[in-house]
Amino acid sequence: MKNLILALLLITISLQLHAQNKPIATLPFELKSDNRIYIKCRVNQSDTLTFLFDTGAGAMVINQSILGKKLNLVLDSTANNVGTNGAGKVQESTHNKLSFGNIDIDSVTYLAIPYGDAPFDGVFGNNLMKKYVIEINYHKKRLYFYNIKDYVLNAKAYDKFQLKFTLDVPTIDASLFIDSAQIKGAFEMDTGSDSGLIISDYFSKSNHIAQKLKEVAKAGSVGSDGVKTETSIVIMPEVSLGTKSFYRIPSLLSGAQSGVLGSQQLAGIFGNAFLKRFDVILDFQHNQLFLKPNDYLYTPYYEFLVK
Repeated sequence: MKNLILALLLITISLQLHAQNKPIATLPFELKSDNRIYIKCRVNQSDTLTFLFDTGAGAMVINQSILGKKLNLVLDSTANNVGTNGAGKVQESTHNKLSFGNIDIDSVTYLAIPYGDAPFDGVFGNNLMKKYVIEINYHKKRLYFYNIKDYVLNAKAYDKFQLKFTLDVPTIDASLFIDSAQIKGAFEMDTGSDSGLIISDYFSKSNHIAQKLKEVAKAGSVGSDGVKTETSIVIMPEVSLGTKSFYRIPSLLSGAQSGVLGSQQLAGIFGNAFLKRFDVILDFQHNQLFLKPNDYLYTPYYEFLVK
């Protein structure tokens, strides 16, 4: 009888969790060869547009090159934009609408940034992500949006991390290990970056990382500000997040002197080439991040580094 009661109790709890965690929107996404997440949205009365799902962007953005072609917006104001590699004033359009899945949001402001021929029409920033709990399932290629007040987490399946917003981007504490020496820092969690790990110029120089690790290649990057930079790639021997360690992570040594990577407040960025190796739950309202390793965990970062 006790076993029967326990079984019924577990079934009841399971059903309650399922009911509470019913998503209010489910979005299929494309994970392209650049490791980034692309979703479909509409702005005002536009046709379907491609948006980059970018936790490292503090605002909604429209690629200025599509204005007057795919989309008409009234640029009625200006704003300061701090991107990955730089900062500057940009034009913006206020009082617009955003539609994705079965969700419609009014009074949305879009920054207009000239990304040129980038493979997206806009950027879905974390200012709107804060309205929901969002689950990123890389196996199913789905984003699940939940009401914050109704969501109940099955915490046993995930590792929990406390987030802190710095320069409008979510960061967590992590450690790097070089020659058994531990180096601690705050790292941005950035689904809009195609890299595995990027080390800020200040953090790299302060800890003499370029002198300790051999360059294996070079790479270029473009931030949400449209600024392009070239960086060296090294192999980080060990990266520690909470109780888990990850080994031989390709890492870019940024030379950016402004923007997020130019700040002394951040040690660097975990990009989506790293984050895609986990199923992710974002709860920005409560400053929490949950990670669970998935089938991408042991896939190579760059084919040319595979021996």
